[in-house]
Amino acid sequence: MNRTATTAAGALLAALTLAGCSGSDPTPAPTTPPRPAQMLADLDGGIRDAASYQTVLDKWAPKCTQTPKKLAAIANAVVEELRKNGISDETEYSALVHLNASVPGGASKMDCTGIAAAYVTLREG
Repeated sequence: MNRTATTAAGALLAALTLAGCSGSDPTPAPTTPPRPAQMLADLDGGIRDAASYQTVLDKWAPKCTQTPKKLAAIANAVVEELRKNGISDETEYSALVHLNASVPGGASKMDCTGIAAAYVTLREG
């Protein structure tokens, strides 16, 4: 991995940690947390409905070791990382679609954080 890829991967992993993808969350959880698909729909301002997000999460989740909640956080972290670096044409939905397509067909379950880091590196060029 080159220096740029390593930097992007490190930044994404830091963002994922802050998004709650690893470690414990010191804040108490709400009594009825939003489903991951609804969380993503809320983040995009209603451009896509929760059912659209759920469809893609349902396709991606069986390929990954992460829960759908963590996969939603990964998609959001990818979008935030790209926006911080001046790339604004990505939405949580398009990120989910691209990340799902990035997992090789027929592969066993994998840690999809690496897929996300590679995707950010590719987009940031």
